[in-house]
Amino acid sequence: MSEPIKVFCDTDIGDDDALGIAMLLRAPNIEVVGFSTVAGNTTVENATCNLLTLLNVADRQIPVTIGSARPLIVAPSHQGAAIHGPDGFWNCQQPHDLTAIPRDAPKAIADAARANPGMTLLALGPLTNVAHAIQQYPELLATINIVALVGGKRGNITPLAEFNAWFDPDAVNIVLRFGVNLTIITLDAWSPITVDPTALTEQLHQSTDPLAHFLVSPLCGYAAAQTMFGGHVITIPDALAAAYIIDPSISTLQPALVKVSPDTGGITRGLIVIGITPGEKIAMIGSDDELSDIVDHMYGDPNFNLYAAMASILGREPDNARVILSMRQTALDEAITRLCRPE
Repeated sequence: MSEPIKVFCDTDIGDDDALGIAMLLRAPNIEVVGFSTVAGNTTVENATCNLLTLLNVADRQIPVTIGSARPLIVAPSHQGAAIHGPDGFWNCQQPHDLTAIPRDAPKAIADAARANPGMTLLALGPLTNVAHAIQQYPELLATINIVALVGGKRGNITPLAEFNAWFDPDAVNIVLRFGVNLTIITLDAWSPITVDPTALTEQLHQSTDPLAHFLVSPLCGYAAAQTMFGGHVITIPDALAAAYIIDPSISTLQPALVKVSPDTGGITRGLIVIGITPGEKIAMIGSDDELSDIVDHMYGDPNFNLYAAMASILGREPDNARVILSMRQTALDEAITRLCRPE
């Protein structure tokens, strides 16, 4: 048996997060070394109670640290309640006394990185805690793998922006500028992969694992919210993120230059731009004046080296992430089956 993958999970745990975390807790090749919570789908207090509820049902004792209650700059949004219910768990949350829970998420992430060299930091929610950790402990964060469920070439909270990026775009900017060992699971990858909620809940209900059985109620609320205006299938992005951690072969990584819109108050808030090809990256880096000058030299200077000019532009901003733009269609079904029928 190979050594298990060490995972620290930062989460704004709502219903789909809970399914993903359950998959990680039951995966034989994963060792979850810690959790931190963050505002996003719900308040950070709700997220913490939801996580403690899930760990109680799973009969697991794993360190939990409370993290950021609001984004770095923009005001916190309450829109997550529309999908995840008033407590982020469709009223399945158990009460917990949070007074003794530590509240320094960046330190918890850094301590875990120190104790588990090469671990994976899985960010299922907004990147606020991750950004704080990078700012405070850059040397330690450079030694781990960061996998973030954020962004895409289109949006779900707005036509342009994915929810986690929109909730705290300033945090996304810090993480992208850090650009070390970063993998981004985009909306483009998970949104085409859907599941029939009736089949999902029946499969969970029939499981002998109390953790799988517990997930039925919150996921029923989650499914009802997603299908409120029509449709018969739902997406479960956080579960796919967990499936990727368990089995990276379900997707293909592409090196990319990734940027987030600096507009935090307007229509492009949270807009992620992903450059894959050299042409896309050059357009993201070079100014119009610079690129126009290159075109002028192409036609006016027979000795002009176009490739050297392009390489010079690309060299100024190297790739800062590996992006996942597609996943295997059967990945979610396989991951749910593994949870419901553990080996």
